[in-house]
Amino acid sequence: MVSMNMDGDALRQGLRKFQTRAAMIEAAIDEGEGCLEAVLPLLHDRNESVRWSAIRILTEVGDERAIAPLVGVLERGKSTTDALNALTTISDQDFGADTKAWRAWLLEDPELRSTASDGILSNESLLVAAIEGLPITLSGEGDTYAATVALPDNRSQQIWIDFSKRDADEEPIVQLCTPCGQADAPRYEWALKLNMSIPYGAIALATLDDKQCLAMVDSYLRATVDPEDIAKSLMSLARQGDAIEKALAHEDRY
Repeated sequence: MVSMNMDGDALRQGLRKFQTRAAMIEAAIDEGEGCLEAVLPLLHDRNESVRWSAIRILTEVGDERAIAPLVGVLERGKSTTDALNALTTISDQDFGADTKAWRAWLLEDPELRSTASDGILSNESLLVAAIEGLPITLSGEGDTYAATVALPDNRSQQIWIDFSKRDADEEPIVQLCTPCGQADAPRYEWALKLNMSIPYGAIALATLDDKQCLAMVDSYLRATVDPEDIAKSLMSLARQGDAIEKALAHEDRY
């Protein structure tokens, strides 16, 4: 039997390995409700096997404090089938894939409503989970961070991450932005055409040191963004931003 006298990171690492996954799941289930603090953050893990394992553990433990985080999994569109099965088992309710119905039911119950934000990662925890295992260093705190992505040929790209912005409906968003070079009017058409071939984000105009520059920008709704989304965006913005910077100038300024 594996002892659950471990932190969330140790549990995560054990669940990632096929050889230890079954034993870790069994140990967490045996721990009962005491494992929730370590298991709930794993619902956001970039590794699908870890997310599946976390849902399996929560289903077996059956603690109602897992309901709100599992509704969040449905809303983020990750591991939806497993999350839905877990929700129906724990809650004895069945609203199918109707996330609005699940959220409305959750908020009607005073006890469940008090846990409605449980399992939502802080800004820093979201970013730490996103960059794990990637060639990225992170700095900053609160609403503003900077990620430096190491690239081939000793190049790097800095990406600003801003959690303070809101969309047109006043919903919080997270915006990622990386500068690419000086913005000149003759380059605008070239830059706009590139947007159609970029998998994440888009080229925009940004102000840097009181000057207009071309920048790669990407945005996500904060309530539903996942570490996996942030990880893909960071690496894509870094590669595309650096490629544009190379095309505009050979120096590695940003």
